[in-house]
Amino acid sequence: MLSFLPGPLLFIINFILIVINTVIIATPILILALLRVLLPFKTTIKLIEKLNLFLYGIWVHNNSLTIALTNKIDWQVNSQNITKIKNSCIIICNHQSWADIVMICHIFKGKIPITKFFLKHSLIYIPLIGLACLGLGMPFLRRYSKQQLLKNPKLKNKDIESTNKACRRLIHAPSTLVNFVEGTRYTKEKADAVKSPYRHLMPPKAASLGIALGQIGKDIDVLFNTTLRYPDNEESPFIDMLKGKLKTVYANVEPIKVTDEIIGDYLGNKQFKHSFTLWLRELWERKDEELDEMYKKREQKKPAEKLTGGKNN
Repeated sequence: MLSFLPGPLLFIINFILIVINTVIIATPILILALLRVLLPFKTTIKLIEKLNLFLYGIWVHNNSLTIALTNKIDWQVNSQNITKIKNSCIIICNHQSWADIVMICHIFKGKIPITKFFLKHSLIYIPLIGLACLGLGMPFLRRYSKQQLLKNPKLKNKDIESTNKACRRLIHAPSTLVNFVEGTRYTKEKADAVKSPYRHLMPPKAASLGIALGQIGKDIDVLFNTTLRYPDNEESPFIDMLKGKLKTVYANVEPIKVTDEIIGDYLGNKQFKHSFTLWLRELWERKDEELDEMYKKREQKKPAEKLTGGKNN
């Protein structure tokens, strides 16, 4: 609707709207988090969880309206397999941009319980947002390097405890745990640095997902394998979204039944750890091939668009 306006002006409009939306929603969430500490009773906690879900739903809805207001997006989304979830579920997704969080919330809006993301610990220091996410029960992981873990193996237990705590909360209150299993945003430079075997993805890290499924796999309804891409805005999707220049969002959602094959003792059973890691790598190979196919189809469309003078003719 406003996408015709200059990018810098749209950036200011989007930034102001998102900040206002976040402040309005985060403030009562912080108050509720304080009440949860002061009044740790079952009835109080249940009421707080319901209020958090209501507030979070408003935040998601307002963000979706902001995107629609300032961007003219071609939504190439296969979400027909998303059934309404009453209990808890898990979403795994590749990670390209901060825009991924907004897009996942938009795509699954109204169909799943409140989404809780595995977040980098450094994000906890973002004013209001970090503490609000903590109040909502989102797990913050530090993602220690191999060198750090070799020097101090006890550091590994911190992320494990954060994962376990988030999983326990899913059992008591329906939620959606979102895991960007690659652990970092994809860039060509990062992929080359770690010698990624995939053309469009970072290698997946199995630990947090394996631990989560071992904890609550039998208590969740489904695992949603989600693929996201911004083929016309590869370099900076989030900034382009704020500028009103986000053109295409590609998303595919594949429901995966949670079976005994992917539920086990990831930390204590080496055989299961190996088989689970292979399963996740195969899933990422399929995801990589899916993105390959998406890019090929786009290339095939280009000559036809040139002949007809554009998509809308």
